[in-house]
Amino acid sequence: MKICYLGDNISIHNQKWIKALSERSDIELHVISFNRGVNFENVEYHYLKDYTKSKADYIFNLKRVRNLVSSIQPDILHAHYASSWGYMGSVCNFHPYIITGWGADIFDSTKNPILKRIIKRSFAKADALTVLSKITLDEMRKLTDKKVELIPFGVDTKKFVPVQKIHPESIRIGTFRTLKIKYGVEYLIRAFAALAPKFPNITLEIVGEGELREKLENLGRELGVSNKITFHGYINQQTDFAKYSSVMSQLDIFAILSVMDSETFGVACVEASACGIPVVATNVGGLPEVIKEGISGILVEPKNPEQTAIALERLLIDESLRIKMGEAGRQNVIDNFDWEKSVEKMMNVYNKVLNR
Repeated sequence: MKICYLGDNISIHNQKWIKALSERSDIELHVISFNRGVNFENVEYHYLKDYTKSKADYIFNLKRVRNLVSSIQPDILHAHYASSWGYMGSVCNFHPYIITGWGADIFDSTKNPILKRIIKRSFAKADALTVLSKITLDEMRKLTDKKVELIPFGVDTKKFVPVQKIHPESIRIGTFRTLKIKYGVEYLIRAFAALAPKFPNITLEIVGEGELREKLENLGRELGVSNKITFHGYINQQTDFAKYSSVMSQLDIFAILSVMDSETFGVACVEASACGIPVVATNVGGLPEVIKEGISGILVEPKNPEQTAIALERLLIDESLRIKMGEAGRQNVIDNFDWEKSVEKMMNVYNKVLNR
């Protein structure tokens, strides 16, 4: 089976899909993308040109994408992200064609009437549609009458596993987030600062990079807790999994405090659950789908450091609750978000469109 994959190679989520497909002996994989990410063996990459390093480059590369698809002649063309790559794939007029909606492309892009019309036309040309979360599935149904397959972005439950803590004298709270306004890291720092005087043994681990890093570091200093916060920067789990999993697995509590509904899945919190770590998450987007309130974690309202601090304190003072929620979270991931099952579901979609 020859697959031509359209997607931004800098995305860790695209990297994960590409790596999974590249490891299958029954697939010849071609990737059309900008040259911005890691490369994997057994994949043929076809790079687009960065003319302006802006979204306009999707338009400027349309002819090249058409020519590449015509040259590759894949069995299936598959675009990830409806508003950009989905459009590029649709202008190729190639079949069978699959589009996967992610979240922001469905929730945010459709607020623009022109982009909404483009997405609807792209969906009309697709032979199959897939989506990562239930909340995005409901939103996509407003844009198309076609069946949409739910294939959650799972995690490898053999790689993300509970481990013995090597720092039992401290309690580590952590988050893995891009440092942007959307992800609410500011409110985690404020909640942490409110708890630090009462719990001198807590630390905060922040993994991620972004435009707000300097502002967040300054906030930690202003609140007097900078000595208890570690900014690890960005860690790519595909190229440095040992470091990524080491930081993740040593957490005692994971926090994901996104402030927008376009947070439609929260892969990092599923990874944390797979490691047996209880989660404090905001009640937005698809997070309530992956975190069972009061069972595998605690849901709080967005932009609410006071409520977040109360939730964190519940877990800080009750080790048995942390263990209980962590165990429930791992079982939930095994039952519903195992990565191998997600890959097999995607393979089933591929086989269906080919059989048609």
